[in-house]
Amino acid sequence: MSMLFVKLPVRDLATARAFYEALGFRIEETSSDEGEAAVVLGDELVLSLQTRERFAALLPGDAGDPAQAPTAVHALTADSRAEVDDLVGKAAAAGGRPGLPPREEDASYTGSFADPDGNAWEIVWIDQLHVIN
Repeated sequence: MSMLFVKLPVRDLATARAFYEALGFRIEETSSDEGEAAVVLGDELVLSLQTRERFAALLPGDAGDPAQAPTAVHALTADSRAEVDDLVGKAAAAGGRPGLPPREEDASYTGSFADPDGNAWEIVWIDQLHVIN
């Protein structure tokens, strides 16, 4: 299985790092330095928080500013509706911005927030029993 590394620009690496740690994610120190923090989201999923300078060096043109207009919406699954609400609550307490009100659909429940830099996130619980039937 391949690993996925999602790279996000941040204004203040220490603030961004503290935000994701407050959500309960671990920083892989051996892959982090003064320009990047490797946030382990899962066994094969790493969020690479990068200073705007480091992030800009990856692109041929200008980097967008997610605080002005989101450039992507990142989604993670949760094991329960309570976990969705818990993670959204932790994000707000750690300095994130509220997203849309929670959405309930036939087989899912979704909460959302933006990190301190404006990167948009959705947390989604999917009712596996409903999906299977």
